[in-house]
This record gives sequence, structure tokens and C-alpha cells, in this order.
Amino acid sequence: MRVQDVNDLTPQERFLYWIKERHAIYLRRLAGKPKPWTDDQVLQNFFFTNPYRENDKTTVWFRENAREKVPATKIILATTIFRWFNYIPTGEELIKRDLLLQWNQSLALTVLSHVRGRGGKVFTGAFMINSPGGEKKLEAICRRINNVWIDRERLLARSLNWTSLRKAHVALSEYEGLGGFMAYEIVCDLRYTEILERANDKLTWCNPGPGCIRGLYRIAGEEIKNKSNAASPPKPKNWLDRMAKLLAITRTKLRGLPPMEMREIEHSLCEFDKYERARIGDGKLKRKYRGG
Repeated sequence: MRVQDVNDLTPQERFLYWIKERHAIYLRRLAGKPKPWTDDQVLQNFFFTNPYRENDKTTVWFRENAREKVPATKIILATTIFRWFNYIPTGEELIKRDLLLQWNQSLALTVLSHVRGRGGKVFTGAFMINSPGGEKKLEAICRRINNVWIDRERLLARSLNWTSLRKAHVALSEYEGLGGFMAYEIVCDLRYTEILERANDKLTWCNPGPGCIRGLYRIAGEEIKNKSNAASPPKPKNWLDRMAKLLAITRTKLRGLPPMEMREIEHSLCEFDKYERARIGDGKLKRKYRGG
């Protein structure tokens, strides 16, 4: 569908369209079909991640090279270590030296400092990974990982009582540097392991980021009252109910797609906000895409 036709859809219809078309692009590319994979000029020219996190390139790499191979007793730490960098070449360095299973702060610093010293990249550009003022990022992250590593036995014992994603998220958020976003990324990986595969809130809870909240406002046709809050808008009081309704709608109207969970709704709302910004020219998107 060309953007001229997308403009005639309601916001909710555009949201459903975005999910369906973005996933279709993934399938066409996977099948080896030639470009362009879509007629949509916005999707041709700007980068949007897949609505299903499990299809994300970095997640696929981590799943195939670590998550499916690491024993349940060590998967929490391995996931925490990798997601704090979230960069495949760094993951390869860590696996080569067995640092996802047996963390060694000194060795990790030596190896990754060498990468940094020759101008190499250590961290993803997709996450906002911060460090305390005056402390270099690599040193800060390795120290924070070490804090979790030291507490690994207690953390594993606590995980036996994680009946929900939310409970795991609260526990992980207690560690220095693991804010709501980072803890949620770890939880979303653990959902596909023995740790959280039976979580009772996969269809009822998520941790919404600012992009997700902006997406909710867009679907409702609501303006963010205070424009200065646009980067981090306040959650509507009924945000969870709204998202639950969207989840139910996707499961009814997008039956040909893999069933979504609340994580996919949260993520798709964030990407939908980006799509709408590009469609109407509301600011500039950072990442271009050569899908055209």
C-alpha cells in the first residue's frame, strides 16, 4: 500500500497495517524476493524493527548462540551480561572467552578495552546505555555486571518464585544500572526460557516506554497536552486497558500472523509512533533504510 492510501486509514487501521506490512517485508526478504519489499515509501526509506522481537537480528543471534545453549541455572546472568552490551561482535568476544557463563571482570575489561583502544565498537547504538558521571562507560558496565555476578546465587534462588514477568522485572530493577528499560529487555529474553516461559502475565503486562505511550496517544487521536513532555509523555490512566484492547484486536484482525503478546503490542506502538512521525513529517528519524 502506498502512503497516499495509508493516509485515508484511521489511526487504529494504520497501526494494524503497520504490523502486517512490516512483518510481510520480513517474510519477503527472508524468501529472497528482490527489492522493493513494499510499496510503502516510508517503510522503504526508514528503518523500523520487526513487530516480533524474536525476529530481531540481535535477538536471533543471542537465541541461537547463547540462550538455547546456556543451562537454566546460568541463563539469567548470561542474558544480563549480553544485553548490557547488546552488540553481536561483543557477544562473540564474550562467548569466545566463556565470559557469559563465567564472568571475570578483569578479563572482560582487558579484552573489551583492547577493542575500544583500536577504535572498535563495544556497545549497541540502539539502547541508551549510561554510566555515572566521571566513570567511563565500559568500566561502569563491567562493574555493574560484577555486582550482579556476585549476587548470582541469591538471584537464582529468587527466580524460583518469579511467577510473572512483572515480578522478575521488579527484582532485576533493584540492581544498579538496570533501569526499567534494561530490566525489561532481560525479562523479554527470559520469557522464552525455563525461568519465565510459564509467566502468568504475558498477555496482560508490559513495561511501556515513551515511544509506546506516544503511539497510544496517536491511536486515540489525542494530543500530548504539554509539548515539553513529548519526549517522555505521561501515561494515560487507562494505558494498560488500552493496550489490552489492542492486543485483543490484533488477535482477531491479524489471524494470519503469529499471535502477539503484550510485549509485541508495546514494541509495535513504539515503532508505529516512528512511522507516523515519518508519514506526516513530524521531526526527523535517525536511521535510514535501503529497502527501496
